[in-house]
Amino acid sequence: MSGCREIAPEDFAAAVEELAVRASLDLSPDVEQALARAAETESGPLARYALKMLLENARVAREEGLPLCQDTGMFHLFVELGEGVSLPCGYREAADAGLRAATARVPLRSSLVDDPLFDRANRGDNTPMLVHVEEGGPREGARLTLMAKGGGSENATRLYMLLPGEGPDGVLRAVLEAVRLKGAQACPPIVVGVGVGSDASGAVELALKSLLRPLGRRHPRKELAELEERTLSAVNSTGIGAAGLGGDATALDVHVEEAPAHIACLPVGVVICCHSLRRSSVEISL
Repeated sequence: MSGCREIAPEDFAAAVEELAVRASLDLSPDVEQALARAAETESGPLARYALKMLLENARVAREEGLPLCQDTGMFHLFVELGEGVSLPCGYREAADAGLRAATARVPLRSSLVDDPLFDRANRGDNTPMLVHVEEGGPREGARLTLMAKGGGSENATRLYMLLPGEGPDGVLRAVLEAVRLKGAQACPPIVVGVGVGSDASGAVELALKSLLRPLGRRHPRKELAELEERTLSAVNSTGIGAAGLGGDATALDVHVEEAPAHIACLPVGVVICCHSLRRSSVEISL
């Protein structure tokens, strides 16, 4: 692109390092507030105790500079580029350099293995970073959002290829099936991301990206906002509760995102995150 300005690799790496440290040690305010609301309204004594312990864990992590969870997760970086801004050549290597520095600095447990099928040797530095790039960032700048996602909740991810006629009721049934299968093992109260449309891989990507939206913020489309509310109520009616101890708050929120799909398909991705929804953002100006 003519006149395009490039983010310097060292600035990109430094931003990633700071985001990885911040997300790992300091729970997002919207998530902490949602946990506090759940603790206030929880009717079950065991679940209420569990919620209070999660809040105490967040406080200790922040004040003492300790990771929120021993499963430091797999790291995703979402990059939104503004007009006239590009990433440097080797931006993935720069992102990995930042993550490697954060892993050593905190320090963070390394959670990634190199060979998933055979020797499963630990990589030792949490790389590679999974980088997602799109347009729509601030003018003459970029917005970086990092999310760390633990393995327990990742194992709860599901893809459903529904028939178009199954509609919103089919989406709700798919989410409930995913929650009943793995919700108790995903460290509830969970946050449920739902992607509807695109293709198989795109639906899961949509669901993952929906977790970046602040908790409590409804989709701007009325029909999807209503589906979010309806699904959240149904998930909480399962009674799984905080830490799987039974109770009112199985989920803190449900977010739904959509994209165009083939006329013969209704892909539904369900991505579940644990109570420790670790994410942090920064804007880079050029």
